[in-house]
Amino acid sequence: MEPLSVGEAAARLGVAASTVRMWGRRYGLTASARSAGGHRRYTPEDLERLADMHAAVISGTSPAVAAAAVLAGAAGQAGQAGEAAEAAETVEAGEAAEAGGTGRARVARRPGGPGGSVLAVPGGGRAVRGLARAAFRLDEMGVEDAVVEALGRDGTLPTWDGLLRPVLVAAGNYWQRTGEGIEIEHLLTQAVSNAFVRHVAAVAKFAQDDPILLAGGPQEEHTLALHAARAGLAERGVPARLLGPRTPLRALATAARRTRAPGVLIWSSIPDAVALDELPLVTSAHRRIVVLLGGSGWQGLPVGAVRHCADLSQSVELLVSAWRRRPGAAAAPAAPTSAR
Repeated sequence: MEPLSVGEAAARLGVAASTVRMWGRRYGLTASARSAGGHRRYTPEDLERLADMHAAVISGTSPAVAAAAVLAGAAGQAGQAGEAAEAAETVEAGEAAEAGGTGRARVARRPGGPGGSVLAVPGGGRAVRGLARAAFRLDEMGVEDAVVEALGRDGTLPTWDGLLRPVLVAAGNYWQRTGEGIEIEHLLTQAVSNAFVRHVAAVAKFAQDDPILLAGGPQEEHTLALHAARAGLAERGVPARLLGPRTPLRALATAARRTRAPGVLIWSSIPDAVALDELPLVTSAHRRIVVLLGGSGWQGLPVGAVRHCADLSQSVELLVSAWRRRPGAAAAPAAPTSAR
């Protein structure tokens, strides 16, 4: 392979060229070759080191520890080194709190702190911190690959609650605190949506009859929770159709009649009292339909007998039950122990 420019190396890794330059400037992961014109070029060995660095950072290891391990030829030990460094930081933080003054200021500037220049995820594990770092760097493929790996390993609902929600909340808190970072939320939304699509495609094929319908409310712009619901249903062998954001309830009712959908989930994170007027169109689409409302936007609204689900896990369980009770349903297989 011919030596690569910084842009080509970054494209191979799926990160920004500025990230590769920063790793070289700050941690010494520089290109070892030069072009005829004197420009830096990355050899296959350089690219391998960068890939090890990228993998270690995404796994949650701090960049400084990951770079030191890579340069020492011990990239496989980066995780252990990261845990040791984190333990040392915890001790230092405690000592600084007792000492006061400059110690506290130094700890406050650490990455992940409330005033730091990264997404703060208090109490987050290594995987959560790694995903937050990737999101803050706008490393779209890093985010997407990390989420796909977690989905395949742990399944949708544990990944949603244990990995994605903490990072999404951190992104929202960062924007509220600083007035900046809307691009982080946009990138997270795109990358995580792509990860869910890839995960659903990788799940074993299953029947497509009588699909569950998933729709954003008439004023709802966000559909990540619906992507997660579809993936959770797919893992249970239940087909679903995602109609997307801002779905008119009249159109949703038409789709429910056409597909004989045994269950419908309408998601809204913002109050939408106007939608309540057309909700009976969906609940009466056919005799056996089960209609669920998800998201915080429905709380406190007079939804009548329609059930509002407290969380995504409850929504998925109720939709699975509705699909299994549909007329003519065969005995459903047991839920898989993992997404694979």
